[in-house]
Amino acid sequence: MAAANPQLVSVVIVDYDGADLLGPCLRSVFAQAYRPMEVILVDNGSTDASSTMVEKEFPAVRYLPQAGNLGFAEGNNVGVRAATGDIIVLLNNDTEVGVDWIPGLLEYLDKPGAGVVASRVVTDGVSAEFYDMNGSVNYLGYNIMRVFTDLSRVFFAGGASVMFRKSVVGDPFPPEYFLYQEDLFLSWRMRLAGFDVRMAQGSVVQHRGSASTKKQPGRLVTFYQERNRMLNCLILYSPVTLLKLSPLAFADTLAKVALSLARGRKSLLGIMQAYLWCLCHPAWIFAQRRVWQKTRRAHDSEILKLMSPTVVPGNGRVSRFLNAAGRVYARIVRLPYYD
Repeated sequence: MAAANPQLVSVVIVDYDGADLLGPCLRSVFAQAYRPMEVILVDNGSTDASSTMVEKEFPAVRYLPQAGNLGFAEGNNVGVRAATGDIIVLLNNDTEVGVDWIPGLLEYLDKPGAGVVASRVVTDGVSAEFYDMNGSVNYLGYNIMRVFTDLSRVFFAGGASVMFRKSVVGDPFPPEYFLYQEDLFLSWRMRLAGFDVRMAQGSVVQHRGSASTKKQPGRLVTFYQERNRMLNCLILYSPVTLLKLSPLAFADTLAKVALSLARGRKSLLGIMQAYLWCLCHPAWIFAQRRVWQKTRRAHDSEILKLMSPTVVPGNGRVSRFLNAAGRVYARIVRLPYYD
C-alpha cells in the first residue's frame, strides 16, 4: 500500500503525567511501517519523569513542553501548528499502534471527499461484540452503540487515533473545550462543511481507555462532558433543528438532575456548572456559530440521517418505551435518523 512518493506524516501526542504510558506508545509508533514520519510530543506541564524518559529513550521525538496543562484540545492544536507535514495524526498517549497503522488511515484519507479518518480502536475491557457494528450519536450528542453494519462508517472519528489534512482542518479543536467531546466537534463540523468521516479497519490501535482522565475529579469530568456536548449542539445545529430538539433537551436535563440526586451517577454540581457556563457565555457561543455556520455545505437533514433516535441505551422496559417515544417524536417533528 506504499505510495510512489510518500508524504510526511506528523504524529501529535499530548501528554500529562503519562510517563508510564508513553514508553509503550512511542515504541509502537516508531515500530510501525510508514515513513517519512515525525513525532511531536506536547507536554502539558507534566511533573513526572516524562521529559527525562523521552529525552533518553526517544531522541527523535520533537518535545514541546508547555508551562501548564492546556488540556487535550489546545495541546493538540499546539502540536498541529508545529507540524511540518500536512497529514496529521492525533494519537492518545495510552495507545499502542499496529504495523499498518498509518497506511490504513491514508487509504481512506485519499478517497474523494474524505475529511477525517479514525483507526479501529480496540479498548481494554470492551466486549468483542461491540466491534461487530459501529456506533453513532443521538440528537443530543450522546454516544449510541451498534448502529452501522458498514464497518467503515461512523458518525464521528474518535480522538484516540484520527487523521486529517492540516491544510483542510487547521486547528482541530476550540481550546475552550479542554477535554471531552472535542473529537465529535471536529467530525461534526467537517460534516457540516460537506466532508465525509470514516473508520479504517486496517488501521488497528490498542487503547487502555481514559488512563489519563481517570485522574480528574468527578465534578470536572461531568462539567466538561455536559458543557461540551451542549456546545456541539448549540454551535453546529441550525436554529430550526435546535427548536425541534428543545423539548428533548429539556426532558433530558430534568432526567439527568433527578438521576444525579437519586443515584449519583454524575456530579450534580458539574451539571449545574455546565449549564451556568453556557448561560454566561452567549457571546462566545454566537461567535462560534458565526464561524462554523459560514462553512456549511450540508443541510442538517443530511447529517441527522447518520444519527440515532435512541434516547437511552438498553433493552429494559423503560428503555424500550423511551426509545419508541423518541422515534415517534422524531417522526412528528420530521427529524431524519439512521434506521
